[in-house]
Amino acid sequence: MTDTTETTGITTTTASPDGRAAGTTGSAVAASKTRATRGRPVRMTTARRALARISTGAVRTYDSRQGAPGISGRTLDTLDARRLVRYGTPIPGLGRPIRPTAAGTRAILRRGPGGTAVWRWLLDQDEVWVASDGRTTLIREMPPAYCANVAAWLQRNAASIRTYAAPRRRQDALTWIDGTPLMRALRESAAD
Repeated sequence: MTDTTETTGITTTTASPDGRAAGTTGSAVAASKTRATRGRPVRMTTARRALARISTGAVRTYDSRQGAPGISGRTLDTLDARRLVRYGTPIPGLGRPIRPTAAGTRAILRRGPGGTAVWRWLLDQDEVWVASDGRTTLIREMPPAYCANVAAWLQRNAASIRTYAAPRRRQDALTWIDGTPLMRALRESAAD
């Protein structure tokens, strides 16, 4: 007996000789076709830049079209395929919230192949901040609110950052990062 395949608008079902059926929902098929038409994945630097924006918690996907504000559908597909983001429940009129996964947070912190050296250099100086997209800003020229935001982000991610910058340190990660020259400079600038 040969296998027969029946296709409906919603579900693709394959009937096997022993009577069991395996199916795939139409939306999964449509999603894979959409991904295939968008082309190859984006570069990891582009994906990291999008992840940095998503990590603020303010990014939601569009209701009716693919992508999110300032983030293309192709970039979101790349992040989703690598399991770097997690989608929340759709909110009517506002889209779906999107957050980085643990792997996504590590990708932001890694900052490319020289991640360890970059973190060591960045934390041991007090003049510049280098954003995940590579933009360098003098700390004395950063607005106080931005300095406070960067300092809070560093504190939230202190344990992960320490794995790249100082993996052998035994003291508490928060105490360690608060003692770095970068953090002291950011706090002074935020207090102005």
